[in-house]
Amino acid sequence: MTRASQLILVVLGAAVLLVSLALIWIRDVPLDRQASTWVAEARAQQNPSAGHLYLLGLDAAAEPMSAGQARLAEYRQWRATHSPFDDSFQPAPLRQLDIPKLAAPHDQPSCLEPVRNAAHLEQGRELLARYRQAARLADLRRLIASELAEPWPNYAALVAGNRLLALEACRLLLDGQPEQARALLEEDLGHWRRHLAASDSLIQKMIVAQLVAGDIGTLGALYQQALIERPSPQPALTAAERSLQSAMQSEFVMQANGFAAMRDDPTFITDKGRLALQLLYKPNMSSNTILPHYLHIAAASQLTASEFAGWLREQPQPPLHRDWRNPIGNILAAVAGPDLRQYLARLHDLDARIQLFNRLNTLAPGFTAAQALSATAEGNPYGAGPARLLEANPPQLCYDGPLADPKHRRCLPLLGRAVPATIGSASR
Repeated sequence: MTRASQLILVVLGAAVLLVSLALIWIRDVPLDRQASTWVAEARAQQNPSAGHLYLLGLDAAAEPMSAGQARLAEYRQWRATHSPFDDSFQPAPLRQLDIPKLAAPHDQPSCLEPVRNAAHLEQGRELLARYRQAARLADLRRLIASELAEPWPNYAALVAGNRLLALEACRLLLDGQPEQARALLEEDLGHWRRHLAASDSLIQKMIVAQLVAGDIGTLGALYQQALIERPSPQPALTAAERSLQSAMQSEFVMQANGFAAMRDDPTFITDKGRLALQLLYKPNMSSNTILPHYLHIAAASQLTASEFAGWLREQPQPPLHRDWRNPIGNILAAVAGPDLRQYLARLHDLDARIQLFNRLNTLAPGFTAAQALSATAEGNPYGAGPARLLEANPPQLCYDGPLADPKHRRCLPLLGRAVPATIGSASR
């Protein structure tokens, strides 16, 4: 073989090697089996539940279901003429329902302010009716794959409805109907616990947990003031009520859809260049990188409160598998998102409030702070010791937990005679 022939073979071999390396570098990988399953399940759903549509229109002056359907239809019409990576959707202005501004917290209903309460109830009469209807609906789940630009319900209106329900209970008390007031709140609590177990988005799960905590706080406050008979004990949260499996699937699919659309984003292409993007960014690889984080949180949501506290102490973090062929994706995957552990803690904190509620309700109204502390010496679901008195207005009885609790989610206020003259502050 001549020298020229040998040189040609070397050049051809080098060219084949370079092409092979280029193809290996550019090639993305398939989605992980679990990632593929989650994405496929989300895409198989074409329509949200009727309850979700009702929530979409909850704050509209028009009939809620019609308004919710119109909002979703407007978004889908816009999406049909815009690329998947465009998140600039702005809904058309819609006449809003009159929603009163209620400053009083759920667990301190102003039952002794009938004039102001009556004004709030008159202003919020339609919202309260809608709130109660939403609670009674069979299904409030989103069901469909979510997108960043898609309209969400005005959950602030739902929280306002819960506060109006507390005022409605006060109105019944002033009308001499304490049994009806208690039944109203306990019925509402039952509805929202059912929705808590079924919620399939992270934001809805947290809002519904807030509504459950609100009803617990109102019932406890009214009983402490001897305004209602002893409420029924509440069972601890079930595994379904604590689970974030569906919520983590929703969060992951939203991220995976974003990664997939980003490769064709004109802004991204202009910034990086199409060839560079092909070489440096792999959407599926990026999705596979973040999947363990969501699976990790979903699995941790099955832990009990004491197990969760131990899980936090271990600081478990699934490793990010960074592939050298996906430098842009590695950066995107490593960008700090919300600390999902705090959402797990909120559900366990709700369980702590339920335990306080049950234990304080074993006492007769007018109990002292010492009696309250004795009744709550046990029962902390985190296993973090007895309840403590926290200096506030009014004072709060709180269980300690592994994370800070600035909003007193694992507390209940002490009202009336239970307020001590001197109070120490809780450690956390």
